[in-house]
Amino acid sequence: MKAPHKYLLKISLIMIVPILLSEYLFRTDIASVVNWLINDPFMFILNLTVLVGLTLFFAFLFRRLDVSVWFILMFSIILGVVNAKKFSLRSVPFMLNDFFLFRELWVLMPEMLSPTWVLLTIAAFPICIGVFLLIRKWFGRVPFKEVKKHVIISFLFCLSLIMVGQSIYAESHSPWELGFIYSLPRAIGNYEEKNPVGWEEIEQEVFPEGELPTGEEGNAVTEEKTVKEENPNVIIIMSESFWDINKLDVDFSENPIAYFDGLKEESIHGDLYVPVFGGGTANTEFEVLTGLTMKNYPNDWHIVYREEIDYPMPSLATIFQEAGYKTHAFHPFHSWYYERNEVYPRLGFQETVFMENMEGAPTLGPFISDEYVTDELIKLLETSKEPVFNFTVTMQNHGPYNEARNPSVIDLDTNLEEDQEKMLKIYGEGLYYSDQALKKLVEYLRESDEPTLLLFFGDHLPMLGENYSIYRELGFLGEETPEALQDDLRLYTVPYVLWSNYDHKSEEKSLKNASYLTSLILEESGKPKPLYLEAVSRIQERAPLILNGYLEDSEGVRYDRETEEYQEVLSLYQRIRDQLVYEAKHYRGRPESNFNINRVRQ
Repeated sequence: MKAPHKYLLKISLIMIVPILLSEYLFRTDIASVVNWLINDPFMFILNLTVLVGLTLFFAFLFRRLDVSVWFILMFSIILGVVNAKKFSLRSVPFMLNDFFLFRELWVLMPEMLSPTWVLLTIAAFPICIGVFLLIRKWFGRVPFKEVKKHVIISFLFCLSLIMVGQSIYAESHSPWELGFIYSLPRAIGNYEEKNPVGWEEIEQEVFPEGELPTGEEGNAVTEEKTVKEENPNVIIIMSESFWDINKLDVDFSENPIAYFDGLKEESIHGDLYVPVFGGGTANTEFEVLTGLTMKNYPNDWHIVYREEIDYPMPSLATIFQEAGYKTHAFHPFHSWYYERNEVYPRLGFQETVFMENMEGAPTLGPFISDEYVTDELIKLLETSKEPVFNFTVTMQNHGPYNEARNPSVIDLDTNLEEDQEKMLKIYGEGLYYSDQALKKLVEYLRESDEPTLLLFFGDHLPMLGENYSIYRELGFLGEETPEALQDDLRLYTVPYVLWSNYDHKSEEKSLKNASYLTSLILEESGKPKPLYLEAVSRIQERAPLILNGYLEDSEGVRYDRETEEYQEVLSLYQRIRDQLVYEAKHYRGRPESNFNINRVRQ
């Protein structure tokens, strides 16, 4: 028998392959991989230790070194390829939590699957068999009992080294720093409940003079706003992948979002910084409904709905419900997607309507049309005896945009490849039909006697080709690396309009985080803000724009993440969240008279 340490060396040499391959596919160039290896070689060792440790663990289970080596090698390569594919489409790395989104992925598979990927999957089977035969030949048939002791000792050593890494890199979750393999388990990061500091301490910091906020960032409830005292209906429409396509500087036969653009002349309007690109709709949704920020979670793609909201949480729905509104959520897709059927009631929605309740609804392509959604909203307004608060998430323009789904209404002239131009045309026509549905709703509301406030915005930019190919080809983006684009506002900024049929003022707002829309909705509907949203409004005054790497203050001065100003702002925001979560969890089930999470300052 060969010396046991030689088997460990062989395992290590083999596991270097998936690490370097996954890093190259993820970072897209060799120089970036080399730079990572040189700057932090210990990080490379930790990634290698994870794979070697897993191999030894499965060797103990299978009682076969060759089988476990082959299994971990193939599995890690597949994960690396999937990670690269996902990141090229959505700028989001693969996470272990994605294994629990299998049902969500499966239902969209018919739209996402391409012949190329089917052929590659078929071709991979003989390759995998060939690799297994080579590994078995190199390792030979080793009686496991002869190496069992060395496998256990080596595994414990790997585990100890990983624990050392966990303590050194306790605060980091970035795959750019940690490497893809080592970052996988660290990206899970469920919310860790902390002891709250109490509202009194937050009040002292946010309102040092004890004054109530006033003006745009405060409650803004004034005697002259009599129509708002009538409890106007409040409709929020988060339109799937809605974005200003004209920023691509393409010659369209007509503006796909002409009505939306015209509506700005009688609306509060501007741009929002959203936390996601190409997907992750629920995270933008979470920010707008609650006023909380994804910057207080491990990363922007952490699915808060699935991972965190298993208890009642304050939101716009709870606030309007207490004001006597009928709270209603509408989403023309599967109720279990992002677990909305469970989350919405916890956020205070009294009624929810999903695709399961829409049998026979008309579609544009594979998804229920926005026009149908508009008709249902009109029915809701006409039949409700109470003022309505509605939150709608549309599906009509969900990607991918590979197959024509709409009657052709727009032509365009570009220098793109045929398949790219087809994709852009399909997306642009989807925008056109969303714009027409918006027009139908607004024109109805113009004639309605009921005062209504309407917020319309996009959840994120669309995926237009791998590695932002269409964005790059049209000059919207350059040759920036994927890492450099992580905080690029061009990819995380969507437009919005806030319109009412009783106040047609036009006002352009500066760029802000989506989480600040929550307070704006309350201000424009004449509703007092809960204490926590008053505090969030003060954060907005201090830092209207908070990204992962920096924030900008009201004067446009930039503070990087390492600065004291950034850390103070983020810490205050986090303490607000911690206090909310603590109270939501620990007061759950008590009589409402004992606790009111929507209370305002006295």
